[in-house]
Amino acid sequence: MISANNDLTIDSLRRFIPLRDMSDPQLHVLLRAVDTRQARPGELLIKIGSRDNFSYLLLKGTVRLKAEDGKVMDLNTDHPSALSPLARLVPRMYDVSAVTPVEYLRIDNNLIKDVSSESQGLPAYQVSGEQEGEATDFENQITFSFLQDLNQDKLQLPSLPEVAVRIGRAMEDDKTDASDIARIIQTDPVITAKLIKAANSALYGGQSSVETCSSAVIRLGNKLTHKLVLTFTLQDLFRTDSRLLQKRMKELWTHSTKVAAICYVLAKREKRFDPEHAMLAGLMHDIGVVAILNYANDYPEEVQKPDVLEQAISRLRAQTGSMILSKWGFATEFIVATLECEEWMRDNGANADYCDLVIIAQLHSFVGTDMAMRVPAIHKVPALKRLDLGDLTPRASLKILEEAKDQISEAEALLNF
Repeated sequence: MISANNDLTIDSLRRFIPLRDMSDPQLHVLLRAVDTRQARPGELLIKIGSRDNFSYLLLKGTVRLKAEDGKVMDLNTDHPSALSPLARLVPRMYDVSAVTPVEYLRIDNNLIKDVSSESQGLPAYQVSGEQEGEATDFENQITFSFLQDLNQDKLQLPSLPEVAVRIGRAMEDDKTDASDIARIIQTDPVITAKLIKAANSALYGGQSSVETCSSAVIRLGNKLTHKLVLTFTLQDLFRTDSRLLQKRMKELWTHSTKVAAICYVLAKREKRFDPEHAMLAGLMHDIGVVAILNYANDYPEEVQKPDVLEQAISRLRAQTGSMILSKWGFATEFIVATLECEEWMRDNGANADYCDLVIIAQLHSFVGTDMAMRVPAIHKVPALKRLDLGDLTPRASLKILEEAKDQISEAEALLNF
């Protein structure tokens, strides 16, 4: 539950360690952007293993921190640890639940960073009577408003297309067969046509062609059909009514399908990965940008300028994308890939994951473009060491892309049909 708290002051904010070095104007900005949250006894505030980008600050009451090994610690506002964010390490090391009625703040860490950073220009959002800075009239407007709506649960995130939801539900029933899945798919003629094309493509085709949706589902199998339908339905989200934003949305879809196609091909080479899983991870790695562009549609043309948009996208894409996938109920591996796929030097231990694959796929996609000058060389990123793809120098990367040119083209054609 969220409620306004008239008792919340800049002094009550300043007592928390992450906020105590902020100036009064900065705390006034933060004070206007946050709301008090309430939890009933037994209610879960933070789930162990979660990777959200929020700080949870305890205002009133007692919470219980429970570690994976079963160890428990109760914490109230008098405890020195309550001056720091609850379970602040990511991924979260504790389940945090309310023991008594609790009041707390959940603040986006990007908001804290932006408000506390002079270099980001947020002093332009000053208390009444002070002048706004010329350089940041628009550059922070969309970022600040977006984070404020996000922090207050007012942000409208995209919904997963209905046909994909219905198939997901049907898949949970052991009695569901190919004809049941086909009946759901056939409610969308475009998806039906794409699925039949996929079943007849060089990627999945057999000795004879299929002509019906049921035959396509039988050839592909229920699980693969579900993944492909998810993939095909996502294109509908990459659309906008804004004339100014149409070009950027089209570029986003083109980039996403390119990365998805390369993910598919690399997963074919790296046997530990499911190719369709990889393709879906690649396609969704920038899903947060869709929400940001749609949000920008409500702003004046000045805010929709490329440099302003790119600044907002850079700050917001990862967290927004992870929230969308969490809302859709996607597995942690997809959420991590969306959160961390632009952390080029990410070093996440010895085991490869889909995020590593998306990182390498993106770097592949940049070869031969201006973007290649702004990112690390493929052979220098830690993700490569965890993937069994061989010695990927820039020249070797071009060779892989050339050898897999037909497969990549086929995968892109499926996604753009």
